[in-house]
Amino acid sequence: MTLQQKTIQRYRQLYPNLPLREISARTGIQITRVFRLFNGKIMKVGELEAFEKAINAKIAENPSFEKLTSVVEQASTILTNEELAKVAEYIARKVSARTFGRFYIKPNYESAIIA
Repeated sequence: MTLQQKTIQRYRQLYPNLPLREISARTGIQITRVFRLFNGKIMKVGELEAFEKAINAKIAENPSFEKLTSVVEQASTILTNEELAKVAEYIARKVSARTFGRFYIKPNYESAIIA
């Protein structure tokens, strides 16, 4: 996956249902150009920076993210490789559980009870 595809995918995760008009307004890129970029046209550096700026602005709204990044930077310098692997595995499991947990439908036992 290219940097452009990753950036667009990440942008779409943060802003899932945003119309092209609003994407254009947030990034400062013309609507037709945004349409072309989403359909595989190659990005210019300035366009990539505009998308990254919008992504970073959205992430900055969450104060926990800044704390997480600073702790990860500290951990990468202090912890051993084995400890880092354990932390990475834990985070991967949490992400996986949250990702696949969204699609799990809890059974409704109350409606199944016959009185």
